[in-house]
Amino acid sequence: MSDFYTPQLDPLHPTRHLAALDTPFGPRAVYDSVSFCNRCGSCQQACPTYLFTSQETFSPRGRNQLVRLITEGKLKLTGENRTLAEQALNTCLLCGRCTQACAGKIPTAEHMLELRRTLRSQPLPRLLFKLLSCRASHPHTFARLVRTGLWLRRIGLLRVARTCGLTHLPGLNWLNHADDILPAYPVRSDRDAWREALADHPTVPTLLYLPSLEAEFLMPSLALSVLHLARQKHRPFVLSNVSSGLFAYVYGDLRQSRRQLRRLILRHGAVQNGTLPLLTDSVDVYLFLRRAPQLFAPWPRWQKKARQFAKHVVFVTDFLPAKALSAGKSARVRLDSGALFAREGTPFDQARKILKTHFKKNFVECLYKDADVPAFGYNFVRGNLGEKICMSAVRSIARTQTGTVFTLSGLSALELSFYLKRFYPQAQADHLARLNG
Repeated sequence: MSDFYTPQLDPLHPTRHLAALDTPFGPRAVYDSVSFCNRCGSCQQACPTYLFTSQETFSPRGRNQLVRLITEGKLKLTGENRTLAEQALNTCLLCGRCTQACAGKIPTAEHMLELRRTLRSQPLPRLLFKLLSCRASHPHTFARLVRTGLWLRRIGLLRVARTCGLTHLPGLNWLNHADDILPAYPVRSDRDAWREALADHPTVPTLLYLPSLEAEFLMPSLALSVLHLARQKHRPFVLSNVSSGLFAYVYGDLRQSRRQLRRLILRHGAVQNGTLPLLTDSVDVYLFLRRAPQLFAPWPRWQKKARQFAKHVVFVTDFLPAKALSAGKSARVRLDSGALFAREGTPFDQARKILKTHFKKNFVECLYKDADVPAFGYNFVRGNLGEKICMSAVRSIARTQTGTVFTLSGLSALELSFYLKRFYPQAQADHLARLNG
């Protein structure tokens, strides 16, 4: 009896793709995973982009069918077909709402990333992509560039460029949105406290803290809040300016993501024999690192290391007290569950439990159709629907008269704060780690 042949999305370049996807039902090849979609339609009403476009191609089942047809060779990626595939990619938020609604837990977001690797398309503006890619390859240069950019913004140079229309030139439009969402220059006390935290190297650390890019460079108050929570039980060591591999995984080359993740695993293993918890303040980074084993499916030795590593990754909700000390319990609050790949699991359950315990009846339960803020820089993607989706979230917040929206990533808090200040200033957004101020 001959073996069955599993069609490949990009058979000429297997190393650019995942050999198998980790699903609740075990490892599956991409073709097997996408073939499990029976087009029942349960995902459609949960998909933010389908609710706006009402086009089958931009629904989760339409995207899965697109990947299946390409894999089977029934749809060639040329001309209008390629344009349509790129539109389907760029409008997908990778939010995992469809997977949450799906009985088969089909990972549509992972299918879209596999298609992006096949097309080798770059959804981000080239200059922004090169800048963010520099964090992994030249971290010290990246840090200097970011600090220089923030200083130029503080002295008003970016404002002058916007007034003169320079930021509307091709390839520079992203600077307008970056200027809109970035917070004011951090106060000196926060900057000094963060520098002291980076210089503090405990002799025998009991926890490693991997701060997100936004926490380390844009929101030192968030990083300090996370450190304060961690220090109640641990002696944390900060992994400063270290890439997790998530950016390359979503926007770049999977091979680069593997290399960066491999370096992180080795660095974690070099401290206390890899037994320490690895704390992160970004739910996107947490979900990615927990899925690390699927990146090493063809290499059993590294996959075993990745499994051991993933067990030690923890999120900041593990360190928040069940009963918070924050004031203002009369204000209505809600949780923005925007994230990559998933909207369910331990961090989300813990966050809801903490907010329910503290705010009781003032915690606003969100409907499954209520929009969340797009995660991990989606608003910088070409041809995105970010503004429409963010406005939908603002309308939902205004309709429920919510006072504070807590997010699970600093970037989501920055994005939502910008829209709330413009259209519903009665509300504010903040990271859950800052629940106690």
